Amino acid sequence: MKRFVCLFVAFLLLLSATGCTMETRQDKVVNSLGQYESKQVWTHGEFQDYTDFGLYSYSSAKIVDNPYFKAVSETDIALIYEFVDNFEKWIESFCKNNPSDELVVNYAFDRSVIDTGDYFYIYEKENYSRFSCYDIWIFDIQTNILYYFHHNI
Repeated sequence: MKRFVCLFVAFLLLLSATGCTMETRQDKVVNSLGQYESKQVWTHGEFQDYTDFGLYSYSSAKIVDNPYFKAVSETDIALIYEFVDNFEKWIESFCKNNPSDELVVNYAFDRSVIDTGDYFYIYEKENYSRFSCYDIWIFDIQTNILYYFHHNI
């Protein structure tokens, strides 16, 4: 057993020394657009029960023919609003319990930025009820800002 533990620890040290990391879904989507100039992400909760809101600023982004994003159509706007509505209900709930929560204080999304010509990607975890585990990315083409919403209860 000691030998196994030693080998496992050695493996982990070797893995960390090589710079290998696990790329998350969030990383893959964000990185698919190219290098961002700035990133701000605020979180409420931890581990598997958390909510995030993030802003990524790009000088130019690889949005056309991106494997994740699709152009926003008139019918997509209603779908996006459903998720934003749900997300904002959680923000309101957090505010009631802790008005100084970092996510509550820093959440700033103006849904009027969403229009046709922008791009979005919605991920919903399989076998979960709607709105219990989702990610939304909205790329505003006019400002080159990527908005990131994550909620998991």
